[in-house]
Amino acid sequence: MDISKETLIRTSVQEMILNGQLAPGDKLPSENQLADQFKSKRIDARNALVQLEKMGSVHSRQGVGRFVNRPLPVIDFTVTGASSFSKKMEAQNIPYESKVIHADYTDEMTFEGKKAFKVSRLRIVDNVPCAIHISYIRTDIFPNIYEEKNQLQSVYTFFESKGHTNLTSRDRTVSAQFATLEVMEMLKCSELVPLIVFETSTYDTSTNQCLEKVKILYRSDLFKHKLSDEG
Repeated sequence: MDISKETLIRTSVQEMILNGQLAPGDKLPSENQLADQFKSKRIDARNALVQLEKMGSVHSRQGVGRFVNRPLPVIDFTVTGASSFSKKMEAQNIPYESKVIHADYTDEMTFEGKKAFKVSRLRIVDNVPCAIHISYIRTDIFPNIYEEKNQLQSVYTFFESKGHTNLTSRDRTVSAQFATLEVMEMLKCSELVPLIVFETSTYDTSTNQCLEKVKILYRSDLFKHKLSDEG
């Protein structure tokens, strides 16, 4: 496989950051220095450094150079349906906010032949937008959900208010994708920050009913996930 000079420079600098040869705050070699080192064109070095900026590894200062970023705080997050995201953040004493950005009926998914109610929330942790949580809720179980949509800042709390207190997640899958322009704008990330996509279904263990299907888009640079043994 042929590796371009641009890729070689980018990965080499990234390795230097990962192994500590370049520490947070350190100044990177200039475009000319990197071009000489790797016997490449200056445009290859420039493109490599621009990609590292988009990945969040470095930042530039006009007229000064590029510097290694301080790593963002990683949120230790257990993937389980036994409790809400907000409770997991509270347990770690991490400032957390949830904003409802969409709440309406949708044709994207149906349950028992009826439209689902789609709720999209932006999760903000320590003042950083970090995830988009999309819930498709059954309208045959919650027929008045449109009138009660102002209660959906926490879907788990809404379920509990309706008597569904024993919840679990099933059919969990994890994948990766890159953000669309709309998602990049909401999560304040570049196109080179991969997203972790977590999909699951929430069940009431008392009735064995599926209450919702969930899709969550996480910024991969902000989370360290633990997979639970929950069945």
